[in-house]
Amino acid sequence: MKNYSINPTDKNAIEMFRSDAIGRNKEIVRFINLLDAISNGCAIALDGEWGNGKTFFIKQTKLIMDYSNSFSDIEEETRNDIESALSAFEYRCSESYATVYYDAWANDNTEDPILSLIYTAMKDNQTKIKPENKVKLSEVFTAILDVVTGRNISTLCEKARGDDLFESIKKEGDIQLLVKDFVQALIEERANQLVIFIDESDRCKPEYAMQLLERIKHYFDDERIIFVFSVNLSQLQHTVKSYYGAEFDATRYLNKFFDLRVSLSKINYDSYIEKRFSFIRPSFFHGKICVDTVKHFRLTLRETERFMRLIRIANQGDHYGPGRPSEMAYQFAHIFFVPILIGLSMTDIEAYRRFISGDDPSCSYEILLESKKALKNYLLGANEYFTGDEAEAKGDYDVAVRIDDRINAVYAELFPKISYQHGPAKHIGQMEFSSRTRDEIHEIISLLSPVCDYDFK
Repeated sequence: MKNYSINPTDKNAIEMFRSDAIGRNKEIVRFINLLDAISNGCAIALDGEWGNGKTFFIKQTKLIMDYSNSFSDIEEETRNDIESALSAFEYRCSESYATVYYDAWANDNTEDPILSLIYTAMKDNQTKIKPENKVKLSEVFTAILDVVTGRNISTLCEKARGDDLFESIKKEGDIQLLVKDFVQALIEERANQLVIFIDESDRCKPEYAMQLLERIKHYFDDERIIFVFSVNLSQLQHTVKSYYGAEFDATRYLNKFFDLRVSLSKINYDSYIEKRFSFIRPSFFHGKICVDTVKHFRLTLRETERFMRLIRIANQGDHYGPGRPSEMAYQFAHIFFVPILIGLSMTDIEAYRRFISGDDPSCSYEILLESKKALKNYLLGANEYFTGDEAEAKGDYDVAVRIDDRINAVYAELFPKISYQHGPAKHIGQMEFSSRTRDEIHEIISLLSPVCDYDFK
């Protein structure tokens, strides 16, 4: 099975910037302009909700800053893509920057944050560094490792101790000297400042998250370093309180670490969803239902990607028949109910269980009523019209139908409170429901239907 979700790889980050799929390019350029205006070091909290695209934002920012540095190893094709996308903006990057992306959550099982942070910075910036500076980086890193762990690491560390600087290392405060030396070796002749993007710190274990913040505050006091913390500040405050106690003033505590707070706006859902659900063909799901479901449940960017993946697995339209009542019933349930059920199962498992048990169809009304026009071919029989539809009421129709009554009737057939295997088929509008319809839809919901597509392109 192929993974249809967009992972925040460099390639996908550039593609998202090129297409401006979530409408944030202007903010990215403005944020880079803000970074470019900082001259004395800074720590910035880039605040946004979980799953709202913060990782993409900082990776796109990093790539564009790397593009501005001739020492970076960005491929020529990527450079051309970035240059083309930037042509529409007033972009400036007067300084040259070395950049580092650090995933705190991926490293929160390490012995000390300062070690994994410095190692990441060293590993990600080896391109075009002079051999002597590579040696210097290794020596400094080994010396820091020795100080932090209290152990002799290697003969290289012993060699480093031969210098006057390292002979003076008797306490943790001297790590600051080593960090400054490390930064100098890292950016010498290839950059003026170092920008370190810290991602996912709000997902770390409380002890590690607090240690990371405090280590950076104590040891990275260098005017050449800009820190960008991609965080959900509300969640990070909970992390602080869980570590220091419920009565601890988490807001003021975090204010000590962040010089600026930048709030990330919500993504442009209309533009993003339209592009991401472009794979839906008319014979498959009604695209509007998918969009309305995403909006109704307020799915985050990450959740929308997961929703789309599940939809894509269930998105097998070749099973539809030529329009017989029984096939129309299956098609209606597949098109209009499966997306709602997927969204509900992702956001509220208890509400999902009530829904499939026949106890609470309320969310289906709210979503389906937005697609009234698309429902008519299924829910209305001959000479029927929906109550309240003035345009239809002027015709020569005999029966007025409440749309929610018809939706409720379909729901009762698909998710009966009392399970039964046999019984007469039920006609609703143009459709004919039977136990077979129920079985097929429940198979699709389980993602174990023979019509599910596990090898989608």
